[in-house]
Amino acid sequence: MELRVHHLGPVVRKTKPDQKSFYSLFGSPPGTKNNENNPNDVSRSSLRRHPRSGTMKICRLPHLKNAGRSLILLIFLCLPGCGGETSPSPANKTPSKHQIVVQQSRVINANVNIPVVTLKVCTPDSTTDCENIPNVLVDTGSSGLRLSHTLAISSRLPQESNNGQEVTECLAFVSGFNYGPVVTASVTLANQTVTVPVQISNSSLTAPSSCTSTGPSEPFEPSINGILGVLFPQSDGGSYYLGGSPASISTARMVQNPIFLLSSPNNNGVLLSGFPTVSQTQGAPTASGFMTFGTGNASGLVTLDTTSYGTITANYKGRTLTAFFDSGSNGLFIDNPSLPDCSSTLSGFFCGNTSNQSATLTGTRGNSITLNFSIKSAQTLLSTGNMVFSSLGGPFSGVFDAGFPAFLDGQTIGVGWGSDVNTTGKGYFLYGN
Repeated sequence: MELRVHHLGPVVRKTKPDQKSFYSLFGSPPGTKNNENNPNDVSRSSLRRHPRSGTMKICRLPHLKNAGRSLILLIFLCLPGCGGETSPSPANKTPSKHQIVVQQSRVINANVNIPVVTLKVCTPDSTTDCENIPNVLVDTGSSGLRLSHTLAISSRLPQESNNGQEVTECLAFVSGFNYGPVVTASVTLANQTVTVPVQISNSSLTAPSSCTSTGPSEPFEPSINGILGVLFPQSDGGSYYLGGSPASISTARMVQNPIFLLSSPNNNGVLLSGFPTVSQTQGAPTASGFMTFGTGNASGLVTLDTTSYGTITANYKGRTLTAFFDSGSNGLFIDNPSLPDCSSTLSGFFCGNTSNQSATLTGTRGNSITLNFSIKSAQTLLSTGNMVFSSLGGPFSGVFDAGFPAFLDGQTIGVGWGSDVNTTGKGYFLYGN
C-alpha cells in the first residue's frame, strides 16, 4: 500500500509507487517469500494519503510488493479546525452483529476522504486491559493491522519472539519506511475477538540498514492511529528481523489480516456499504457506512477476480490500465494526461475538471462493471471546507486507482477470497447494489 503524503496548506498526500514498473516494484506475488535483504521488497499495500497539514509525503503499498501497489496515490487532506470525533451510523441505521461503522475521520486536523473505524484492542486474552482506538484507517489495499506506538496500550502488548530474539518488521514505501516491533493483541471485530500479530509503528526506533536504505522513516501518526488492512493474503509479506538481523519467520508470527481469523462465514472478506451518494461539485461535511465481515452470498454483486497482485484491469479512454479498489487512497488516481496537475502544495492532485467519465473494470475471468465518475479541481473542492469528496483525483501513470471516492456513489464494494488464497495470492473484488 503506497502512501503519498502531500500537505497542501493543511493537505497532506500519501501516494503509492509508480505503477509503470509494477512487477519490478512489487516483486514476487503474495504467498511467496520476500527477500529480506532486498530493500525494495515491500508488502503491497496501496494506500495513498494526503493529510492536510504539513508537507510530508508518504507512499505505502502494503499488498503490492516492492513499492508496487502502494503506488496508489492515497491523499490525506486535513482540514484544520475540524470538530471532535463522532461515530454516526449511516442514515441512523444500527449495525448488525457482523458489522461496524465506518466514518470519515472527524478529529481536529483530520484528513479528507479518510474512512476510519474504532477498534477495541486488548492484551492477549484479557477483557479488562483494553483500549478503544479511534481513527484506524480502513484499507482495502493492504493486509494486516498496524498501530501507533503513541497509543497507551502499545507498550503493554507482548512482543513476538523466536529463540529469545524479538521480532520486528520493516514495510518499505515509495517515500520511506515503517518500522517497529511485532506484538500480539486481542482485537474485537463486531461480535468476535481474535488474537493476532500486529505491527507497532515506532519512528523513534533505530531501524536496520536494509530498511533505512529505502528512504526516510514515514510514520502514519498523528493523522491516524493505525491501519486495518483488509486485503489478501492473510500475512502481509513484509521484511522481518530477529534481533535486528534479516530473518525468515513462521507465518504464525507475521502481521496478519485479522479477518482471516474470524469464524466462518465471516472470514472470507468484507463489504463496505451504506455510504451516501456524495455531490460531485460540493462534497459533504461527513459520510459514514458499514463494514460487514464476510461477503455472504454476494447476491446482486459482480465478482471481479484478481491477479496474484490483487489487481484487475481498467479500460479508460481506449487504454488498458492496471486497476484496483483502494479505500486507503483518498482520491481517484488515474492516467489522464489531459487533466492539469495542481501546482505548489496541491501538486499530485488534478486542478482541472472533467465530467461524465466512465471506465470499464474487468476481472481475470472476464466479468466487468462500468464505473462512472467525474473529476473536479482539488483547489475548488477544498475551498468548500467539506471533508468528503467523490470527485477528488490525481495523476497516476498506467494505473486506475479506484480510491475512496469510488465508494461514495451509493454502491457496495467488497474484497474477498477463497480457501486457496494463501497459496495463489488471488482473490476478488465485489461491486454492485
